[in-house]
Amino acid sequence: MSIKKKVTLYYSLVLIGITVLILGVFIVTLDNQTNTISSGTLKDAVQNSFEDIESEHSTLQIDDDFDNYYKGVTLLVYSDKGALIKGSVPAAFKATTPLTTGKMRKVETADDTWLVYDLHNTYDNGQGIWVRGIYAMDNEAAYLRSIIIILLIILPILLLLAILAGRRITKRAFEPVSDITDAAKTIGSGKDLSRRLPVGANKDELYYLTETLNDMMARLETAFKAEKQFTSDVSHELRTPVSVVLSECELLLKENHEASEYRESIEMIQKQCKRTMALIQQLLQLSRTMDKEAVMEKERLDLSALCRDMVDEYSKVAEEKGIEMEANIEDEIYFTGDQTLLIRMMANLLTNAVKYNEAPGTVWMTLSRNEKNTVITVSDDGIGISDEDQKNVFNRFYKADRSRAHEGDSFGLGLAMVRWIAEAHGGEISVDSKLGEGSIFTVILPEA
Repeated sequence: MSIKKKVTLYYSLVLIGITVLILGVFIVTLDNQTNTISSGTLKDAVQNSFEDIESEHSTLQIDDDFDNYYKGVTLLVYSDKGALIKGSVPAAFKATTPLTTGKMRKVETADDTWLVYDLHNTYDNGQGIWVRGIYAMDNEAAYLRSIIIILLIILPILLLLAILAGRRITKRAFEPVSDITDAAKTIGSGKDLSRRLPVGANKDELYYLTETLNDMMARLETAFKAEKQFTSDVSHELRTPVSVVLSECELLLKENHEASEYRESIEMIQKQCKRTMALIQQLLQLSRTMDKEAVMEKERLDLSALCRDMVDEYSKVAEEKGIEMEANIEDEIYFTGDQTLLIRMMANLLTNAVKYNEAPGTVWMTLSRNEKNTVITVSDDGIGISDEDQKNVFNRFYKADRSRAHEGDSFGLGLAMVRWIAEAHGGEISVDSKLGEGSIFTVILPEA
C-alpha cells in the first residue's frame, strides 16, 4: 500500500471514529437534556394547574380554563381520598398507580414508559386535593429517533465528502513526490548526474528534502568527476613508465648489443620501475587516509619541538642545494593531533619549498598561535605558482606546468595529502604565490 493510500485510510478511520464518538456523546447528551426538559415541563404543568382550582366552604371549584392536556402532559385531578374528579386516564396507563406527592418517577407498562409527578395541596378549609401529571416517554423517544435518523443521514454524507476532500488534498500534496520520483528515475536511467530534482514553490518539508537531495547529488557528481579524473591520471602516470619498459625490452630482444647498451637499458628499466613503485606507494598512502577516524591517532604533543626537528632535518637537504633555511618558532605550543600525519604534512611542504627553489634561495618556516588557532607557514623565494595553477594545486595528480612538470618523481599527490591532513585536523590550508617571487603555504589548525 502506498503512503498516499495509507494516509487516506488513517485519516478516514480517524474521521469515522470521531464521528461515532460525537454521535454517541450527542445522543447521550440529547437524551439527558430531553429528560430534564420533560421533567421540568411535567412539574411546571402540575404546579401551575393549582391556579385553576379553588376550594370555598366545602365546595371544590375548577375553572373552565383548566386544560387537561398541556404541552404533552395529561393532567388528572383526584380528591383527597384518591377518587378521580377531572380528566381522563390514558388507556395504556395503570389507573391504580398509587399517588405519591412531590416525587418524579417512571412507570413502566407493557408497551410504554410514563413519567409521573403527583402533588397534593390542602386548602384553608381543610379540604385536600391531588393533581397528577402524566407524560408519555414515547414522545421523547420519537423525538430522539427522528434526531438520530437525521444525523444518520447527514453525517455519512458529510463524512464521505470529508474523505473525498482529504483524498484530493493528499493527492495534491504528494504530487511533488511523484515529480521527484520521475526525475530521479530519469537521472538514474540516463546516468546524468548534472540534472537536478525539481524544487517546489512552497518551502515545505518536500522543498527542503529536495534541496538536500540536490546538494547530495552535486557532491556525488563532484566525487564522480574526481574519481574519473583520478582514474585517468593514474592510468596516464602508469602508462608512461610501462611504455618505456616495454620499449627497452623490445629493443633488447631485437638484436645483440654491447654490454654497455644492455646496462643502459636495464638502468632505464630500473628507473621506471622505481618511479612506478613510488607512485604505488603514494597511492597506498592516499587510500589509507580515506577513513579519517580509522587512520588518525590523536595525542597531545609539543608542536614547537616537532617543527624544530623538521627544520633541523631538512636544513641538511637544503644546504646540499645551496638553499638556506630559517625558522621562527614560538616556544611551548601544544596541539592535539596525529603526530605521524603532521610530520608528513610538514615534510611535504618543506620538500616542495626546497625542490622548487634555486640557489641562493631561502626557505622560512614559522609557528605561531593566536587566541583560537595554531598557524604554520612554509614560504620560499623560488619559482612561484601562477594564479591559474593556485586554484588546482591541491588537487590530486595536478602539476603546475612551469613548476613541477619537469620533475620525474613528482606525481602531484603531495599537496593533496597536505590538504587532507589539515582538514582531518579540522583546519585548512591556503597558498599565496607569484611567479618568480616565491610561495607562502599557510596551515591553520584550530585547537579541539
